[in-house]
Amino acid sequence: MNLVKRILLATALMTASVGALAEGKVVTLDMQRAMMASDLAKNTVESLQKNAEFTALRAKVESLVADLKALQETAEKDSMTWSEEKMAEHRKKVEYLRADYELAQKKMQAEQQQVLQRVQQQLSPKIPPILEQLIKDEKIGMIINAQSVFHADADHDITAKLVERLNSAE
Repeated sequence: MNLVKRILLATALMTASVGALAEGKVVTLDMQRAMMASDLAKNTVESLQKNAEFTALRAKVESLVADLKALQETAEKDSMTWSEEKMAEHRKKVEYLRADYELAQKKMQAEQQQVLQRVQQQLSPKIPPILEQLIKDEKIGMIINAQSVFHADADHDITAKLVERLNSAE
Protein backbone atom coordinates (compact mmCIF):
# COMPACT_ATOMS: atom_id res chain seq x y z
CA MET A 1 0.00 0.00 0.00
CA ASN A 2 2.82 2.37 0.80
CA LEU A 3 4.15 1.84 -2.69
CA VAL A 4 0.78 2.76 -4.17
CA LYS A 5 0.71 5.98 -2.14
CA ARG A 6 4.19 6.89 -3.39
CA ILE A 7 3.12 6.34 -6.98
CA LEU A 8 0.04 8.51 -6.49
CA LEU A 9 2.16 11.22 -4.85
CA ALA A 10 4.68 11.13 -7.70
CA THR A 11 1.83 11.33 -10.18
CA ALA A 12 0.31 14.28 -8.36
CA LEU A 13 3.67 16.04 -8.38
CA MET A 14 4.10 15.36 -12.10
CA THR A 15 0.62 16.69 -12.73
CA ALA A 16 1.27 19.81 -10.68
CA SER A 17 4.49 20.49 -12.56
CA VAL A 18 2.81 20.47 -15.96
CA GLY A 19 1.48 24.04 -16.21
CA ALA A 20 -0.27 23.46 -19.51
CA LEU A 21 -2.69 21.10 -17.84
CA ALA A 22 -3.99 23.70 -15.39
CA GLU A 23 -7.33 23.85 -17.16
CA GLY A 24 -7.52 20.03 -17.25
CA LYS A 25 -10.24 17.89 -15.85
CA VAL A 26 -10.40 16.24 -12.44
CA VAL A 27 -10.51 12.45 -12.43
CA THR A 28 -10.31 9.59 -9.96
CA LEU A 29 -7.97 6.63 -9.98
CA ASP A 30 -7.95 3.46 -7.91
CA MET A 31 -4.31 2.43 -8.23
CA GLN A 32 -4.72 -0.81 -6.27
CA ARG A 33 -7.63 -1.90 -8.43
CA ALA A 34 -5.73 -0.94 -11.58
CA MET A 35 -2.76 -3.06 -10.56
CA MET A 36 -4.92 -6.04 -9.64
CA ALA A 37 -6.97 -5.79 -12.85
CA SER A 38 -3.86 -5.90 -15.02
CA ASP A 39 -3.10 -9.00 -17.04
CA LEU A 40 0.14 -9.44 -15.10
CA ALA A 41 -1.72 -9.58 -11.79
CA LYS A 42 -4.42 -11.89 -13.13
CA ASN A 43 -1.84 -14.29 -14.57
CA THR A 44 0.25 -14.21 -11.40
CA VAL A 45 -2.76 -14.90 -9.17
CA GLU A 46 -3.92 -17.64 -11.52
CA SER A 47 -0.52 -19.32 -11.36
CA LEU A 48 -0.64 -19.14 -7.56
CA GLN A 49 -4.08 -20.77 -7.58
CA LYS A 50 -2.68 -23.59 -9.74
CA ASN A 51 0.45 -24.01 -7.61
CA ALA A 52 0.43 -27.47 -6.00
CA GLU A 53 1.69 -26.27 -2.61
CA PHE A 54 -0.87 -23.47 -2.45
CA THR A 55 -3.67 -25.81 -3.55
CA ALA A 56 -2.67 -28.29 -0.84
CA LEU A 57 -2.61 -25.49 1.74
CA ARG A 58 -6.05 -24.28 0.67
CA ALA A 59 -7.37 -27.86 0.85
CA LYS A 60 -5.92 -28.18 4.35
CA VAL A 61 -7.65 -24.97 5.44
CA GLU A 62 -10.96 -26.18 4.01
CA SER A 63 -10.52 -29.56 5.70
CA LEU A 64 -9.79 -27.94 9.05
CA VAL A 65 -12.88 -25.75 8.70
CA ALA A 66 -14.98 -28.85 8.00
CA ASP A 67 -13.45 -30.67 10.98
CA LEU A 68 -14.13 -27.72 13.28
CA LYS A 69 -17.71 -27.51 12.06
CA ALA A 70 -18.20 -31.25 12.61
CA LEU A 71 -16.84 -30.99 16.15
CA GLN A 72 -19.14 -28.07 16.85
CA GLU A 73 -22.16 -29.97 15.54
CA THR A 74 -21.22 -33.01 17.62
CA ALA A 75 -20.89 -30.87 20.72
CA GLU A 76 -24.25 -29.20 20.11
CA LYS A 77 -25.93 -32.55 19.67
CA ASP A 78 -24.23 -34.69 22.33
CA SER A 79 -22.54 -32.44 24.90
CA MET A 80 -25.40 -32.72 27.40
CA THR A 81 -24.55 -36.37 27.96
CA TRP A 82 -20.77 -35.98 28.13
CA SER A 83 -18.69 -36.32 31.27
CA GLU A 84 -16.26 -33.61 32.33
CA GLU A 85 -13.40 -35.67 30.88
CA LYS A 86 -15.14 -35.98 27.53
CA MET A 87 -15.86 -32.22 27.49
CA ALA A 88 -12.21 -31.43 28.27
CA GLU A 89 -11.06 -33.83 25.55
CA HIS A 90 -13.41 -32.22 23.06
CA ARG A 91 -12.24 -28.69 23.94
CA LYS A 92 -8.64 -29.83 23.53
CA LYS A 93 -9.37 -31.20 20.04
CA VAL A 94 -11.09 -27.95 19.09
CA GLU A 95 -8.17 -25.87 20.39
CA TYR A 96 -5.63 -27.95 18.45
CA LEU A 97 -7.67 -27.79 15.26
CA ARG A 98 -8.20 -24.06 15.67
CA ALA A 99 -4.44 -23.52 16.14
CA ASP A 100 -3.73 -25.61 13.03
CA TYR A 101 -6.35 -23.65 11.10
CA GLU A 102 -4.92 -20.28 12.15
CA LEU A 103 -1.40 -21.33 11.18
CA ALA A 104 -2.49 -22.66 7.78
CA GLN A 105 -4.58 -19.53 7.18
CA LYS A 106 -1.59 -17.31 8.01
CA LYS A 107 0.61 -19.28 5.61
CA MET A 108 -1.97 -18.93 2.86
CA GLN A 109 -2.30 -15.19 3.46
CA ALA A 110 1.49 -14.80 3.45
CA GLU A 111 1.69 -16.54 0.06
CA GLN A 112 -1.02 -14.28 -1.34
CA GLN A 113 0.66 -11.18 0.09
CA GLN A 114 3.98 -12.18 -1.52
CA VAL A 115 2.27 -12.48 -4.89
CA LEU A 116 0.65 -9.06 -4.51
CA GLN A 117 3.97 -7.49 -3.56
CA ARG A 118 5.67 -9.10 -6.54
CA VAL A 119 2.99 -7.69 -8.85
CA GLN A 120 3.36 -4.23 -7.32
CA GLN A 121 7.14 -4.35 -7.72
CA GLN A 122 6.86 -5.35 -11.36
CA LEU A 123 4.21 -2.77 -12.23
CA SER A 124 5.53 0.19 -10.20
CA PRO A 125 8.23 1.26 -12.65
CA LYS A 126 5.83 0.96 -15.59
CA ILE A 127 3.03 3.09 -14.16
CA PRO A 128 4.51 6.64 -13.97
CA PRO A 129 5.35 7.00 -17.69
CA ILE A 130 2.07 5.41 -18.73
CA LEU A 131 0.14 7.61 -16.34
CA GLU A 132 2.03 10.71 -17.49
CA GLN A 133 1.07 9.97 -21.10
CA LEU A 134 -2.55 9.35 -20.04
CA ILE A 135 -2.54 12.71 -18.25
CA LYS A 136 -1.36 14.45 -21.40
CA ASP A 137 -3.72 12.57 -23.72
CA GLU A 138 -6.78 13.15 -21.56
CA LYS A 139 -5.81 16.70 -20.54
CA ILE A 140 -6.06 15.81 -16.86
CA GLY A 141 -5.43 18.56 -14.35
CA MET A 142 -5.87 16.55 -11.17
CA ILE A 143 -6.06 12.91 -10.12
CA ILE A 144 -7.80 12.05 -6.87
CA ASN A 145 -7.56 8.70 -5.13
CA ALA A 146 -10.87 6.98 -5.91
CA GLN A 147 -11.04 5.53 -2.41
CA SER A 148 -11.13 9.05 -0.96
CA VAL A 149 -13.96 10.30 -3.14
CA PHE A 150 -17.53 10.26 -1.91
CA HIS A 151 -18.97 10.23 -5.42
CA ALA A 152 -17.64 10.20 -8.95
CA ASP A 153 -19.39 8.86 -12.00
CA ALA A 154 -17.70 6.44 -14.39
CA ASP A 155 -16.74 9.26 -16.76
CA HIS A 156 -14.37 10.63 -14.12
CA ASP A 157 -12.65 7.30 -13.31
CA ILE A 158 -9.51 6.58 -15.34
CA THR A 159 -8.72 3.25 -13.66
CA ALA A 160 -9.87 1.18 -16.65
CA LYS A 161 -7.91 3.36 -19.06
CA LEU A 162 -4.76 2.86 -16.99
CA VAL A 163 -5.33 -0.91 -16.93
CA GLU A 164 -5.80 -0.95 -20.70
CA ARG A 165 -2.54 0.93 -21.23
CA LEU A 166 -0.67 -1.23 -18.70
CA ASN A 167 -1.81 -4.37 -20.49
CA SER A 168 -0.82 -3.06 -23.89
CA ALA A 169 2.62 -2.03 -22.53
CA GLU A 170 3.41 -5.54 -21.27
